[in-house]
Amino acid sequence: MRRSISIWLLLVFMSAPAGAAFAAQESGKAKAADVETEVRQVFDKWSTALTRGDKKTYLDTFWNSPQLVIRVANGEWRGIEAYRKRIEAAQLPPGNPSDYRNVQVVALSRDAAVVTYERPAPGPATAEGESIIFRGTVVFARTADGWKIAAWHAHSVTQKNSAG
Repeated sequence: MRRSISIWLLLVFMSAPAGAAFAAQESGKAKAADVETEVRQVFDKWSTALTRGDKKTYLDTFWNSPQLVIRVANGEWRGIEAYRKRIEAAQLPPGNPSDYRNVQVVALSRDAAVVTYERPAPGPATAEGESIIFRGTVVFARTADGWKIAAWHAHSVTQKNSAG
């Protein structure tokens, strides 16, 4: 009888890691969806503030750290204070939050996510009739203050316009 109980307990303990791993994988999918939803909300807040010229809300979406890295508009800023000075002295580009397209949010973990997007650049097309679009990558980190942008890179590319 003792041997039967021992074998039964051994089987239960041996099967527990597999069951726990499956449960963790299933809950991981739910958590990834939660992360993606939460990050998308902050991304939308960021893009709305940017296109509406709301500097305070816009800057509040960034990580308050000297390790923040931003590479956009032919410039590079390291740290929130350097970027804050840049934004306070500049006019934010016009646009509409709906200008952002091909937005994809990927949860890397419970505390990190990446967003990629495209956005038409404000202003006229090139002399060759090509439009200019920005392609960007935004890295989000969960901080004590919620989801914040830890790094942002955007570059411009030309895109042929289809005219007839």
